Amino acid sequence: MRLRKWLGSLAALACAGWIGTASATDLTFLYMDPDAPDIRAALDVFEKANPGIRVKIVTASPADALPNFLREAAVGSGPDVMQAGFVWVKDIATAGAALPLDDVIGKPAKDALADFIALDLATGRDGKVYGLPWTVDTFAMVYRTDLLEKAGITSIPKTWDEFRAASRKVHAATGKAGFQFGMGSAPSNSIWFAANYWWWSHGQALVVKKPEGGFAPGVTVPEVAAAMRYFAGFLQDGETPKGMLAVSNWADPAVTQPMVAGEAMATLIPPANFKQMLADWRARNPNGGTPPLTSALVPADKAGSITHLGGRSLVINANTADPKAAWKLVQFLATQDVFARFYKAQMPAQKTLLKTIDFGPALAGYAEQLQRARTWGPYSEAPIPIATMWTETGRDFGSVFIGEATPEAAAQRLLDVVTKGLK
Repeated sequence: MRLRKWLGSLAALACAGWIGTASATDLTFLYMDPDAPDIRAALDVFEKANPGIRVKIVTASPADALPNFLREAAVGSGPDVMQAGFVWVKDIATAGAALPLDDVIGKPAKDALADFIALDLATGRDGKVYGLPWTVDTFAMVYRTDLLEKAGITSIPKTWDEFRAASRKVHAATGKAGFQFGMGSAPSNSIWFAANYWWWSHGQALVVKKPEGGFAPGVTVPEVAAAMRYFAGFLQDGETPKGMLAVSNWADPAVTQPMVAGEAMATLIPPANFKQMLADWRARNPNGGTPPLTSALVPADKAGSITHLGGRSLVINANTADPKAAWKLVQFLATQDVFARFYKAQMPAQKTLLKTIDFGPALAGYAEQLQRARTWGPYSEAPIPIATMWTETGRDFGSVFIGEATPEAAAQRLLDVVTKGLK
């Protein structure tokens, strides 16, 4: 009788929150974007609504997040939920590090998540879905309108040739950089995006699906070399500072701050970095006024302006001790309330929620560019990992930029790696 009374008192204390209970769950959420304090505030709301679940947020750079997650998952540990790049999900699934969402939803996830954009990028080769597409974005051009005006340029460049001509003209007229862009060759390099946008706009692609099945390069050595020669020209003529050879990350202050200070005509970045750029300009100009910064479509060629449909997915670690709690967290993060109150870096990857977004005039270029964005498609379906092609593209473009290899030799090396990987 005394034992039953003691156990009853213990249960009462647990209900009152004085002691922990066996049902309490501790989750870890790996996050990459710079607004972690805002997401922490969202997690506080989640914890209040789910008193049995506690969430710890840990941060990592995009360059470190994937390798660290795969390394930890391989030994049975790692964060319960990971914010992952769209193109990472298939690789994470192939490594056995992601929990199929079909298992926690209890039915085919493709049917349950039909409202989500780019679901193909989250689907493994077994047909199961291994990540929830969470946010969506793409790159767009950002221009200093005052520098265009000083150089006598009255309209935003529409083609690659017009963009190069505007860069030359601004550099000659003002001494400022024409294209402030990271030309570095680190694994998570920026030139990967610019190169693919060039190829796609010319009706080419590094990887295509063959009609008879399988995959093949969709670009030739001369076509790869043409892209290398085009971007190398900015460096050779001084329109892109030589210091950009040491910069690979599009979010690096060496890319964004010259734009804020009016030292460069244009750059190519995602919307989160442009929003930060606008905030930095306003901080430097407290008296107000309209920032001389605007977004616009990426230059086009015969196939039009085409960029990638980028974004973030939420992946549940296959090693999580509580899949139901992890899925509850993932569902919460994808709610309209989170996007309305906390997450501002990108846009929701849900068709219904995208209809409610007001981009504003400065971000109108991103709104228009999203309508011209494509998924990586065959790139993510092919047997060679996107990460491998990304790294090799940076290395081979970089060898041309520093004069180590001719465009033709570097292009051949890149296509050799892609062709071998596709086999």
